[in-house]
Amino acid sequence: GVQTCALPISEVSDKPFPLVFIRAPWIDSVGDNVKILCKLNGHIVAARENNMLVTSFHPELTKNLDFHKYFINMIK
Repeated sequence: GVQTCALPISEVSDKPFPLVFIRAPWIDSVGDNVKILCKLNGHIVAARENNMLVTSFHPELTKNLDFHKYFINMIK
């Protein structure tokens, strides 16, 4: 099923960001060059390495565009 919550992701926005999870696995481990962007209940759910961005949640299923703007700005 679908699970939702809202958390601030400081790299993306100062205000809480809506997180929508659909059968989402979390990230078990990251390498030395990976920046963890968000954890939920101790599990990594968003991370970035250089121009690669991974999430366990679906930012495209919300009306909030902050995560999309973050992605566009990180590739400039």
